Amino acid sequence: MLERLGASADRLVRRVMPDPFVLVLALTALTWAASVWMLARHGMPAVSPAQTASPMAVAAAAGASAEMLFKGFSELLTFAMQMVLIVVTGEAIASSPPVAKAIRRVAMIPRTQGAALLLVTTAALALGWLHWGFGLMTAAMLAREVATVCRERGVRVHYPLMGTAAYMSMLLWHAGLSASAPLLINTPGHFLVRQIGVVPLAQTVFLPINLLVCALLFLMVPWVLRAMAPSDPSSITEIDEALAKERVADEAIENSPKDSNEADNIAAKLDRFRGWQLAVALIGAVYLWRHVRARGVLDLNHNVLNFAFVMAGMALYRTPVAYAKAISKSVRGTAGVVLQFPFYGAIMAMMRDSGLGHAIAEVFIAFATGKTLPFFTFLASLVTKLFVPSGGGEWAVEGPVMLEAARRLGAPYGLTTMGVAYGNMAGNMFQPFWALPLLGLLGLRAKDIMGYSLVVFLVAAPVLGVALLLA
Repeated sequence: MLERLGASADRLVRRVMPDPFVLVLALTALTWAASVWMLARHGMPAVSPAQTASPMAVAAAAGASAEMLFKGFSELLTFAMQMVLIVVTGEAIASSPPVAKAIRRVAMIPRTQGAALLLVTTAALALGWLHWGFGLMTAAMLAREVATVCRERGVRVHYPLMGTAAYMSMLLWHAGLSASAPLLINTPGHFLVRQIGVVPLAQTVFLPINLLVCALLFLMVPWVLRAMAPSDPSSITEIDEALAKERVADEAIENSPKDSNEADNIAAKLDRFRGWQLAVALIGAVYLWRHVRARGVLDLNHNVLNFAFVMAGMALYRTPVAYAKAISKSVRGTAGVVLQFPFYGAIMAMMRDSGLGHAIAEVFIAFATGKTLPFFTFLASLVTKLFVPSGGGEWAVEGPVMLEAARRLGAPYGLTTMGVAYGNMAGNMFQPFWALPLLGLLGLRAKDIMGYSLVVFLVAAPVLGVALLLA
């Protein structure tokens, strides 16, 4: 049954899903129009109440919404650069000779299509729970290498489904150790501290119901992916031959040794001298040791992770130039992030500043009680996710509204926060934004994997929703 469902969802998505850039343009235009409507209907500071929804009000609202779009366009540029670094440094580490060899050994384990899907999905879920950035890139590299090894062995593996398996690293991330919202409200001095205080991780990530639901999905989802594998050989699309030849290990080894045609002059010797990178990596290791000692191993924000990835990457390559070449090759997977992040920043700003995000949340709050608010927060988060794919961005739009509702209704702050987190991570299964870095590495398109991930959404969303109701 799941095989037929997966095939049907795949055909549907391929027919109707536009390119991710077209999707973000459409979402930008729709959000702008909705924010104009919100501002015109509820009044602008420069427009009298009697003129609400008049042509003057609409014109003023249109201008104000355009200002919000411009303001938001640059709000996520720092975050976008952080994401680019996570992508390129993560791939460079995975392509380094030692790590590539380890990935290669793991990729040799599965002997059938089903075993390959179980391996990649399980690894992706576990790594994504530990840290979404590292998990996303490592799972992508593992999926590509497993598909390559299977092709060499004559084992036919449906490559789009392998890509979906790697993307499962984003299914449990907001319930794991790098979860944006739970980590934020566990931080002293966070922007909602006067409203809710500091909420410990024991009430969010380490809440027993959260650990239970993560364990349940960890056991279920790999078998869902395996069950969707095509049994008809004619329906299997293997990894592209040209892509398969770019072996992970071969890419790393090609970058490492000395070029036999290279001049043996001072400049060349300096380029090959490993002491530069090891010295800087050692200095970085000293800082990371001090950071972990002072703040704990769980304080893995984006800046710390990127710093650690750069230092580790330099230590793993034989020469500075080899590492620079690996980074240069890795940049190819970041075009979607660079192009689309500013538009999602604009959407986030329009939803937040026009009150549109607040209005969406209030629709669901109206039906909630103290017991059911986390569940309705989950539903609201699924809607908001389409427009604001970033976990931190969605929390900025939706978190304050939902936590104020939690205060009024007497709902637990931690569980309400997990409602936002669950909607955000489950929404990854129909919002392709976070698949962009992975797709660049795997040589796939969003429509190649989103049909299958929709099926995973249909499985995971009820589990998450019921857990919030039972907690």
